Amino acid sequence: METDRSGEDEVDPTKYDTLPDIIDENINTSEPKRAEYFRGSLRGVHFRVHGGLEETTRNPDRLDNGSDIDSGDHYIDAFGGGYRNGCKGLKPKGGS
Repeated sequence: METDRSGEDEVDPTKYDTLPDIIDENINTSEPKRAEYFRGSLRGVHFRVHGGLEETTRNPDRLDNGSDIDSGDHYIDAFGGGYRNGCKGLKPKGGS
């Protein structure tokens, strides 16, 4: 596992195939808000693995800037934070 510029842990790209099982387990054992974070993370990882980040995001900072907006719904914010981290290839926070 490597560390990105912000000091957060990055998932080893060779381990992406096992990550969905780990995230699914965390979704099933977490409280609802935390489960939404893991659901977002899983979606972000899928997006990253299938090359969507390179094809659709011209400005990589867009993910960071957009995720700072407070929607007023804690579940949506949790999903968005997980999605952002998954797209960046970061290890889900609080995961196994």
